[in-house]
Amino acid sequence: MSMSVSENLKRVRERIEKAAYRARRGVEEVKLVAVTKGVNAERIIEAAGLGINAFGENYAQEFRDKRDLVEKAIERKVEWHFIGRLQKNKVKYLDGVSLIHSLDSASVAQEINKRAEKLETNVPVLIEVNIGEEGVKGGIKSRHLDDFLSVLSSFPRIEVNGLMTMPPFFDNPEMVRPYFRKLRELRDRLQERFPKLRELSMGMSGDFEVAIEEGATIVRIGTAIFGLRSN
Repeated sequence: MSMSVSENLKRVRERIEKAAYRARRGVEEVKLVAVTKGVNAERIIEAAGLGINAFGENYAQEFRDKRDLVEKAIERKVEWHFIGRLQKNKVKYLDGVSLIHSLDSASVAQEINKRAEKLETNVPVLIEVNIGEEGVKGGIKSRHLDDFLSVLSSFPRIEVNGLMTMPPFFDNPEMVRPYFRKLRELRDRLQERFPKLRELSMGMSGDFEVAIEEGATIVRIGTAIFGLRSN
């Protein structure tokens, strides 16, 4: 029998706490983003009732539709993070998003900046880094990060707050450790010139403990909370 969202969440929080303790970090240094791709509004509302304040969506229109349903039901604002590949024509659906994790294109950045200027707001983003240099994945290659940050500095409405990665998949989380470590080292090096680069969004259901041990400030967890989804 599958466990409830409540039981799953309790286990995830315990695991986050233990990983932070092993890394001699405070648990408050790690933000839990519950990934709601393929999860219906009722279960998101249940998770919000259990104290989750940040949700991550992969699709722009799904984010827009769910946000209204969820916030009306719980009568409070929560953080919505956009974690999927972002196309220029979908930027308009992301008004009010708390953080975009997956910026990897100057043309998309230009669109975000244009939209933000129209709304007179600033948009916090993370740069997605293709840390494993995999051909099929989105993200900026490590060696191009400095140049990309320079490009982004010309968009006054975009606030670059850190880096995100989706490393190569391994059954053994320990195999992912070097990729998480590399992202942290990249962030640390770049912070000398870009002091606002604080966040490290890395770690999902299968490897979030290793990510926390290597310095993750945001973990994106879906399956371990909501179970397997149909899509």
